[in-house]
Amino acid sequence: MLAEHFKLGITVYKGYVDDPRNTDNAWIETIAVNYHDSTGKSFSKFPLQSRAGMESGSVGVQWIPIDHNLDLFANHEWIIEKVCYHRDAYNPITEPKRKETQVWMTGL
Repeated sequence: MLAEHFKLGITVYKGYVDDPRNTDNAWIETIAVNYHDSTGKSFSKFPLQSRAGMESGSVGVQWIPIDHNLDLFANHEWIIEKVCYHRDAYNPITEPKRKETQVWMTGL
């Protein structure tokens, strides 16, 4: 079942991200892919492992609920907004009073 979801991923963004660690000689690029699990059964028990070391400033990889209080790094807020728009979904960042569903993300 998990392999089927990975085949259906949609690349949301690929390229440069506005990150405070960027310099004139080095910058961060990312690939954001949306994998939609409408039942919550495929990814809910997916073990996440971080490849990035803690020395990079990354907080590691984890499932976290998204809400308007979330302090996002780089331009992740824009990426989440793009996914919500594409999925015609509730955006907890721009619509904080609406509590009908939870939105989760990983890959910080």
